[in-house]
Amino acid sequence: MGTDSIESMGSIEPPLSMTTTPTNMTIADYCKAMDRNEVVVNREYQRNDQVWPAPAQSFLIETILLGFPMPKLSLHQVTNLTERTVIKEIVDGQQRSAAILAYYHDKFKLSRVIETEALRGCSYSGLDDEYKQRFLDYSLSVDLFVGASPEQVREVFRRMNSYTMPLNPEEQRHAEFQGRFKWFVHRVARRFDEAFFRIGLFGQKALVRMQDTKLIAEIIHALHNGISTTKSEDLRALYQHFDETYQGETVDEGRLVSAFDQLLGWKDLHDTAIMRPHQIYALVLALIHMRRPVPALNGSYASPSLREFDAIRVLPRLTAMADALDSGEPTGRYEAFVSASAEKTNVAAQRLTRFVAYCQALDSAQHAKSK
Repeated sequence: MGTDSIESMGSIEPPLSMTTTPTNMTIADYCKAMDRNEVVVNREYQRNDQVWPAPAQSFLIETILLGFPMPKLSLHQVTNLTERTVIKEIVDGQQRSAAILAYYHDKFKLSRVIETEALRGCSYSGLDDEYKQRFLDYSLSVDLFVGASPEQVREVFRRMNSYTMPLNPEEQRHAEFQGRFKWFVHRVARRFDEAFFRIGLFGQKALVRMQDTKLIAEIIHALHNGISTTKSEDLRALYQHFDETYQGETVDEGRLVSAFDQLLGWKDLHDTAIMRPHQIYALVLALIHMRRPVPALNGSYASPSLREFDAIRVLPRLTAMADALDSGEPTGRYEAFVSASAEKTNVAAQRLTRFVAYCQALDSAQHAKSK
């Protein structure tokens, strides 16, 4: 190969050598670095400048105070050769960083609806010394990109996203919305997740992929809009509608908690064919409606406003329905119920049939008792 060819090849500028260095910083050091503008936001990498709403910020700080891990931050180390300075640009984690810094500077109090009672309504200065210590000493995991061009940083995220499992609609809604309804659903799901797993309603994979939040959202949608075929856009509209204000939050939470607690107490139903999301959708709505009329459901079945359910009479009916589902028997007393449970289980007509069947099972026993 001639000299000209060698010189020609040598004129091609090689790419910068980028390294990714995992490191850790305490929150105290991280916030001081942000205050000194040694850690700054790079607007090119951020999706928007919006600050997380209060519930999302509170959940993050509670996560930190309880010692649970949070996702890594990504920083790009940039050296200014003229000024002989080094700064770190936040390329992933702007909103988390903003929430941490705001709490560090006492700019907000934790939500009154977070799970840890001792932390509700606390600013940083209002924390016990033990929690203050936990907050300042919390170790943030950081991927530090050194010697990287902006193009290489963008390529990092392109490659990460190329093999990340696509978000399902439930995960997308919880990523998009950070308001009251999202955190209401999260709170109720968190309260019952272990029980859902124990009674055979959801497996671990379904819980990880947020199928519990889908069930809860669909039940709330029916309580406000009636039984329907709910699509992803319907549930997204629900999250959006209650994102800023959710006036029925306390009532809806009480309805759900009462119904789920009732199911947990009826152990004869656990691990039966009734413990399927499409069945629990109808049964929970029936449990709620039979105790106190739900206007959106009263046209489907008139509620008798029961004070309590007589398990001695109700449970045999419900277990008989579970047995009919297991046998798949298309004839007999529960023929319509079984047929409505066999296919198109999330279509309005089938949902309505199952709802009415559960209402009858809960109601007829009470009438028999009063005779």
